[in-house]
Formats: sequence, structure tokens, C-alpha cells
Amino acid sequence: MKKIITLFLFLSVILPLSAQSGERSLNRRYFNAVRDSLIGDMLTRQRAMQHYAQNTLVNLPNDEKLYDESYISLTADLDDHSGTADEGIFDLVYRLSYNCKHIEGYTDDYPLGAYAVDSSNSCRAICNLTKHFLENDLRDYITAGKEVEITIFSSADGTEFTTKIPYDGSYGDFRYCPVTFNGENLRVSVDRTMGIRNNCQLVYIRAQAVRNWLEENIPILRQTSNNYRYVTQSYSDSANIHYYRRSSIEIRVLNVAHEAVERSLAEMRMDDYVDYNIHRTNIKNNDAYVLIIANEDYGNGLIPDVPFALNDGEIFRQYCIRSLGIPERQVKILKNASRETILSEGIHWLTDLSQAVAVKNGDELIPLANFFIYYTGHGFSNADDQAFLVPTGINTDDIDALNIGKKKGCRLFGKKDKKEVADSNLYDIVLSSKESSRLSRQLFSLDDLCGMFKNHPVKNLTVIVDASFNGYSRDGKPIFRTIHKIDNKKKKRKASMRSDAVVLLAADFDRTAYSFNNQQHGFLTYFLLKELKLQQDNIFSMTYQDVFESVARKLNKESALQNRWQEASGIAGGRYKDSWHYMRIK
Repeated sequence: MKKIITLFLFLSVILPLSAQSGERSLNRRYFNAVRDSLIGDMLTRQRAMQHYAQNTLVNLPNDEKLYDESYISLTADLDDHSGTADEGIFDLVYRLSYNCKHIEGYTDDYPLGAYAVDSSNSCRAICNLTKHFLENDLRDYITAGKEVEITIFSSADGTEFTTKIPYDGSYGDFRYCPVTFNGENLRVSVDRTMGIRNNCQLVYIRAQAVRNWLEENIPILRQTSNNYRYVTQSYSDSANIHYYRRSSIEIRVLNVAHEAVERSLAEMRMDDYVDYNIHRTNIKNNDAYVLIIANEDYGNGLIPDVPFALNDGEIFRQYCIRSLGIPERQVKILKNASRETILSEGIHWLTDLSQAVAVKNGDELIPLANFFIYYTGHGFSNADDQAFLVPTGINTDDIDALNIGKKKGCRLFGKKDKKEVADSNLYDIVLSSKESSRLSRQLFSLDDLCGMFKNHPVKNLTVIVDASFNGYSRDGKPIFRTIHKIDNKKKKRKASMRSDAVVLLAADFDRTAYSFNNQQHGFLTYFLLKELKLQQDNIFSMTYQDVFESVARKLNKESALQNRWQEASGIAGGRYKDSWHYMRIK
């Protein structure tokens, strides 16, 4: 199983989930990866088993040797129920058969009329190999209580009976028992009184002898729920006479990989891919409300898309619902949202809720709502280092630097003419102070965003922003920026925030917030989700400082290793300045 779990660490991708249909899409991709890993592991086991079987047959004592042209056929694989109502279930299917080719003569492998396992070298070899494989190579798949279907194949040479063969009742008496004989479904009866009078009864008793041997010699089969089938054959034509020497066993263990998958699921919670196997908590977080703004497609040639922003928002939403226990209706996501949409469908939604859930105490409203606002997309900072979120639908007509038809304000890395550069994303677009001011009026001030809740009964407000504010996109390419005021005599201004919010930024205002391409997330989003995944229910006992320090430490290291160094930044307004470190998510 360790090999399987190791393979899981190389999986990539749980895609955005959308209610049940999205979850099915996720489960399908995860199931495919699990199936491929399990089947690959089973193929490795099968090769080892075949090697063991071959050596065993070669080294049999002379009195137990099989025919020179005999061979063992062995397969062990996992059968999944794709496309059926039982999709997601794996069955172990083990098949072992002894075969002979081109044997001359009509002498049966069994002595005439014999049916005990020890009477046949081939049957004994098949049974002993099955015992070895079930108790060694496949022992972790066959456990007590499992439902097992065992098919025993038995054959005879088809010689006509002239007298009955005594049956000593070793395996019990049988009355009208189902059997498949020569391709037909029949009922067979055998007891000590009637004895064995035909080939159908003979091969049936040979099959019963195999069943008896398996149950007596393989202890685990006495602890499983077994259903036996018997497929028997007698061969009388000379062309196929060698087939009567065939003995075979097929064992199907139903839902065999359930424990393996469950163990792997537990390990998956610790893996590198946050999009897989999102833990579902039993803890209810009914006082939390989440607004997610995921802006990826800006629909403007001058403003590039933000890689993976929609995936950021969708997966963050799933963690809010599953890992943080927030009711689904209390988590709203806005995709590619304009300023108007953010206001009308997002901020107003939260402010209304703050009033609706607050408890009246005389003329005072006691706040109960914990608000979380998560933003992923582009950011911008003006000359005074004031941070803005960039909504979609920006009008650039009156901003020369952002008007593709004008040159003013565009510096082309030494090029004199914009026509020399075909890709507008390569422009170093520098906005003047006036242009910066015009643009800012269309954006969403982070400071104002937090301030909108100042006069509303909000218990706590947490804002998470995975965006760059320095004029660069997630892939490190310039978008547009403004000239910042520089005064060497003054200490550089740090990002500030109003009194009623705690804000976690992917990077400070003068640094780039990159994407973690292999994980299909922004760095901040990825490591925040990973912390939720690793901690599971423990996340509710962790303080903001615990979470922030763990996320920042891992983010800083990984981004530096990828030559995309960024540092997460945590800031708090005056209301939380001295206490935010001790706040908890719930």
C-alpha cells in the first residue's frame, strides 16, 4: 500500500466543484487516479506471483511433476464498476489455471474414478499456489467479513461409465445442487447411497473436493462470506482431449479496495494537492458569512487574465463549506464581477445580513456575524500606496496610458514606437497622477471596502486578498502602474487599514503576488487551503497568528525556491491592532 500512497503524491488537480454535479466531476478525476494506481500496484504483484508459480512448478518433486507441456496461467487484477450504479467499487479478481497442450493418450491426471485433491498433481498444485498467494501476496485485500465469490472449474476425460464409483460422503450429500456442466445449467445429486454414476457427478465432486480443501487449509476463507459456483466439463472428442486436464480457480473479492481507498484518503489529506479530498467537518459554523470575489477574465486586451483565479474562488468556497462548516447558503461567490456587482450583490448582501442576524438589546444591536471577504484578481496601488481591487468592466477611454490607440504614458522598454511591440502585455504602462486618480474612481478601495461595515453590527471582519498591487500580473509581466512618491527622508509607508478589519495580503503593496502554477492557485490561496486541509478540525483551535505564521513561512520558502519570492503580509486596524493575533476562525 505504501507504493499506492506514494503514487498519489504525484496526482494533480481537484477541479472546481459546483454542488453535486461538480462533486461528481471531482470524484471521477480522483477515482481515475486511484484506479490507475491500484491497478498498477496489482500488476506489480501479479508479475511477482507469476515468477513464484513458475519456480514452484519447476522445482516440484519428481512424483508431483506435471506434464512436460503443462503451464500455469495466473492473473490478479482489480475490476472497477465504471459506468454502473456501483461505480467507484473495486473487486479483486484472482484467476489461476493449470493447462496441458498436445498430450497424447487418454490417461486422466486423476486416477480412474478419483476425486480427492491429493489424487491429482495439477489440482494439488493449483490449491497450494492459491493458498500461498491469498496468505501472502493478496492478504491485505482479503479480510474478515468480505463477500467472496469463488468459481471452481473442474473437468474429466468424458469416458463413459460402465459401473458406479463409490462415494464415501467426505464432502457431504448433495441434492439437486446447481452446476454448469458442458455449458448447461443443471441440478446434480450425489450421496453415499447412489454413488457416482456419470461424468457430471464426478466433476462436481472433484469441484467440491477443491472447495473443502480451500476452506480447511486457508483460514481467512472461514471468516469471509463465500458464494461458490461450479463450472464443469467433460471432453470426449480427440481434438480437445488435452482440455480435460484443466483445473482452475477464480476468486472474486467484492469491494476489495474499500479499506485501501479509505487509508489512502486519510493520507491524501496530508498530500501536496489541496484540490483533492477536501475534509468535511462535523463542526457547525453558523455565524460565519463569506463573500468570494474571483476575477479572472477582464475582457480587455490591456488587462490580462489572472491565471487560476476562478479555481481559487471555487476551491476556497468548498473549503468554507466543508472544512470550516459554514452553511452553503452563507457562502456567496461572484465571478468576474464589476464594481457595481461587488457593491449590489456582495457588500449590500453582507450589510443586510449583519442587521438581520444581530440581536436587539434595547436600542443596541449585539453583533453575531463573522464576515469573511476573499478576493482573487488584479490589484492596483496609487501614488500614496492606497490599495485598490480591480473589478471587471473598466472604461479606459479617458485614460491615455490605457488607451491602446494613444502613445502618451506608454514606455516600451526603450522602444520609441508602440508598433515595434506586438504584445500589449509587454508595455510598461505608467499612469500619470491624474490618470491614476481617474482610474481609482472605477476601482474598489480596500480601505473603503473595510470601512463599509463601520456602522453595521459586525462581530469580526476578515479580508483575504490574493492579488498584486505593484502593477505586475501573477506571471511577473507588467500591467500598468503609477509613479509612487519617493521621499528618502521619510520612512516608507506601510500598508494601513481601517479600524474594523483584519487583512491578510498575498504580498505588500510594492511586491508581486505570483501563481503556483503546478497547483493551479495563487501562492497565498494554495498555502491557506493547505493549512485548512492539514489541520482539519484543529483549525478552530488555532489563532490567526498560528495560521498566518504557518502560511507565511511555507509561502515564503516555496516562492523563493521557484525564483518567485513573495512575502505574505498581515495587517489589522486599530480595533484589532493588539488582539488579532489571538482571534480564531470560529
